Amino acid sequence: PFQRVKEKVKPERDINKRKARQLNWWQFGEKRPGMTNPLQGLGFYFAIPKIAKWVMFTTVDISILPCEANMVIASDDFYVLGILTSKVHRLWVKAQSSTLKGDTRYTNTTCFETFPFPQTPAPKIITDIRTTAQELHAYRSTQMESKQWGITKLYNEYFHEPTSQLYKLHAKLDRLVLQAYDFKPNDDLLEKLLTLNLELAEKEKKGEKVIGPWDPTTFS
Repeated sequence: PFQRVKEKVKPERDINKRKARQLNWWQFGEKRPGMTNPLQGLGFYFAIPKIAKWVMFTTVDISILPCEANMVIASDDFYVLGILTSKVHRLWVKAQSSTLKGDTRYTNTTCFETFPFPQTPAPKIITDIRTTAQELHAYRSTQMESKQWGITKLYNEYFHEPTSQLYKLHAKLDRLVLQAYDFKPNDDLLEKLLTLNLELAEKEKKGEKVIGPWDPTTFS
């Protein structure tokens, strides 16, 4: 394997402008403490390909090193996964992202960093979102393992089928997330999110506390 790396990788690294990559041509690129440090102590993290048909984050074991083709959320809290899996987040992503051959290009700057998380959800709603996200994750994992499908195949088959458990779990999660935001089903959700986004931007300018991708009841 080392000889193959020497034949295939070293020629490219020899002309790389970064000295560290020239000298350590047999290794991965330089360390990324901005990513690895936040992952310390987690059992898993959430990730999604930067380009995907379905905007659905999944869990990844902490032993697996994420590559640059993925967007990574340094959290193992299923409450966070529940918010990111909801219709509310998908609508925001659709409005903020670009596409490539019909697939969504998810970027941290346009889709994640601009997304306003719920600011004052009730503790029970937080718990219910977390529990439902765990149920959804367990169901998806079981189905993909038993059918030997990837997540794209699973969602192609069942996401729009009202009688499917996948559909029902998503519907339940969506209702809970709306409650977390105090939104109504018939609201213009994008307008509501944009208003919240602008409000939080003003708070940040004033140095006031803004809730991000974490359980607000544990934030101090």
